[in-house]
Amino acid sequence: IDYANNNKRRTRVKKRIRLATVEDLTRIQEIYKPYVEQEDIVVNSEHSVPTVEELKGRFDLITSEFPWLVCEIDGVVAAYAYAGKPFTREGYKWNTEVSVYTDAAYQGKRLAAALYECILEILQVQGYYNVYARILSTNEKSMRFHEKYGFKVVNIFENVVYKHNRWCNVIWMNKTLREFNGQPEEPTAIGDINKKLINDILSKNEDIIKG
Repeated sequence: IDYANNNKRRTRVKKRIRLATVEDLTRIQEIYKPYVEQEDIVVNSEHSVPTVEELKGRFDLITSEFPWLVCEIDGVVAAYAYAGKPFTREGYKWNTEVSVYTDAAYQGKRLAAALYECILEILQVQGYYNVYARILSTNEKSMRFHEKYGFKVVNIFENVVYKHNRWCNVIWMNKTLREFNGQPEEPTAIGDINKKLINDILSKNEDIIKG
């Protein structure tokens, strides 16, 4: 018996990407908190951590139209990503923006990469054309991450965020999801997308995760 290989099989981590639920919000708040509070690198414009109730309001608004995903490692939510509206008026409805956050204890396992592969494919299926990311100039790691996924800098707003005794630029990055041919169809809400299609997208990208 190959006990070494048996041990490897027994210790292999369980990886899962799924749609988030309201029950995940407490854990999501825990992951988000350091990104709000850390002072060495300003990566977020919020000055205080939102309450779970505030997150619930954001969750309800976002998930009525867009995907909000979580990544579990051995049953623990270790990262999450979601999409939302960068603009609100009618003519902007084919645009979306994305965000991703990973628990520091799980950095290096490519959780953000797996989540982005999922969310970008789902947004394309929904019928969106442009996806944006808003990144503070102090967050060079995020800029490099988005560049790997084909995002390009389209605008820089100088000195628009003040946090932790410094002014930061906001960098807008953009990725095009489909060609601009003909009349666009209305984007499809996430709740109206075939569940099997979503699950297939999520499950196939779980293999990106290390471990």
